[in-house]
Order: sequence, then C-alpha cells, then structure tokens
Amino acid sequence: MRSMIILTILAGCGSGDPGGGGADSGVGPDPATRYEPWKVGSVWSYKLTDPTNTIPARLNARTTVEAEEDIGGTHAGKLGFRLRVEQLDGHMIAYQGFEGYLAVRYAQTDYDLTGAMVDVQDITPYRLKLDESVAHLAANATYSESFTIKTTNSAGTMSNAKTENWQVIAVAEPVTVMAGTYTALHVRRSNPGGATAKTKDYWFVQGVGKVKETGGGQDEELMSYTP
Repeated sequence: MRSMIILTILAGCGSGDPGGGGADSGVGPDPATRYEPWKVGSVWSYKLTDPTNTIPARLNARTTVEAEEDIGGTHAGKLGFRLRVEQLDGHMIAYQGFEGYLAVRYAQTDYDLTGAMVDVQDITPYRLKLDESVAHLAANATYSESFTIKTTNSAGTMSNAKTENWQVIAVAEPVTVMAGTYTALHVRRSNPGGATAKTKDYWFVQGVGKVKETGGGQDEELMSYTP
C-alpha cells in the first residue's frame, strides 16, 4: 500500500527550489553533511520508551538502511532507500530519500510484533522528514506542509488530508543521550488537526542523524550509530 501526499512548503522564511539545492541549500550531496545521512549500510540503535509506561522500554531498537531500490507503487521507476525501523509495537519498512535539500518519506508498511502487516501508506509525492534548506535551518524559522495520506488496511482504503507545522526551536542545542553529548538542531513538528493534536520534538546532528525524539507513541534516544 502506498499513500498520497501533496506537499506544499509554505515558506515562512522563504524556501527555494526543492529539487535543486544550490545557494538555498544548507547541505551538500555527501551524507556526512546532512542531518539525515541515509546511505546503504548505516545503522542507528535507539532506546525506545513508552511515555505512558504501558509497554516496557526496548533497547537497541535498530533503524537500518537496507538497500537502495525501486520504490514501486505510485513511485515505480524511482529509487529510494529502504529502511527497516524497529519500534515498540513492531516494525516498519519505509522508503525515504532526498529531494534536493528535503529529506522525505515516500511510503511505509507497518507490521505488528508478530510480523503481521498492519497497514500500507502511499505518499505522493512525499512527506517531509526534515527541510535542510538554509532558510529552514535558521533559529525560529516556521513553515508548513499540507498532504494527503492514502492508507490501506484490513478495513479498506482511506485518504486523509493533513497540515503539519514545523518550527526550529534551536540551531545548536546541547543534548546528551546514551551515545554521547552532541550539539543538535532542535525542531518541532505539530499536527493541529484531527481528533487529537500531536506534537513531536526532534534533535538532529549533522553527519549523525536523529539522536533524540519525544512526543507521539514512543520516545527515542540514540545508543549508537554506524555510518
């Protein structure tokens, strides 16, 4: 299953051409310069914690970039990185990649702890994971994305239109996790719509990736990273 996203960056600080990088890009093509340094073979291990303490914490939950391959579905003919992401309640297979200075997700399939498929999401053209343009790496920068996710599960197929808001909380915030102490980019993503408003905070380190996440169904803390 694949999900449909129509992404519109409403640049509070002015973004350039998402496909081109160039003068407006805060990062280069080398993964070592990115805040999401995806490349085949990279592995991140996290401590996962349930904020409600209902599910026991999970150590060494891995996010692994397994391959670069044709995404298929709506994105057939396009290459993306296939990531296996271990979670508290199962795992997901996600297809992600770069659109210029945007780190994005194209599709995902979710599985429960038994390995049974829960749902498939198709995202067209893609969903933002992080905007790494100069304008949106600046302190207090705000911007929004609007998209539609088409989800298929045992109940059928459903499309949801969403708008998510982003804010740069800090550009160089000290953060200590199990993997060590870093200077991180701290961003906040909020979803004001739907039945329940959701807010997540992320801490990214250039050349390392996500070192911390809070909000949502699980909190994450980096334990180790293998480029």
